Amino acid sequence: MTKEILSRFDAATKEFCDLARAIPDEKLNLAPAPGEWPPAYAIHHLADLDAQFTTRFLNMLVEDNPAIVSFDEERAPLALDYEHRDAMVSLALIESSAAFLVDLLNRVDDHAWNRTAVHPAKGKLTMSELLEVTTNHRVGHLDQIRL
Repeated sequence: MTKEILSRFDAATKEFCDLARAIPDEKLNLAPAPGEWPPAYAIHHLADLDAQFTTRFLNMLVEDNPAIVSFDEERAPLALDYEHRDAMVSLALIESSAAFLVDLLNRVDDHAWNRTAVHPAKGKLTMSELLEVTTNHRVGHLDQIRL
């Protein structure tokens, strides 16, 4: 089951990156509707969270029951300057961190998938459950960059 989730994660990454590359430069920073993020913001957000997710998986493999640090996605666009960042740099981070995670997680044994971490809102999560959360998060952002 976990390998299936990892395959979904990989496929969603490829779809997200293909969709992002197809967005014309002049539309990257245009919000589709008032109050919605422009595609570039979704790209930056996913890149920022990929850095978080990668760290979470590394901590789970190395430490016993580490605490997961929250990420304030409401503050991120201003605090991390989404307006002026290069979407293609963020896209490169998405691709490289996802490739790293897929390579790493394809190598872990069945026991490792049951390692846990503590999320401040969700409580104890296994590594398998965290991969499901990570994958669902990625899939959830696909519509934000579809034109």
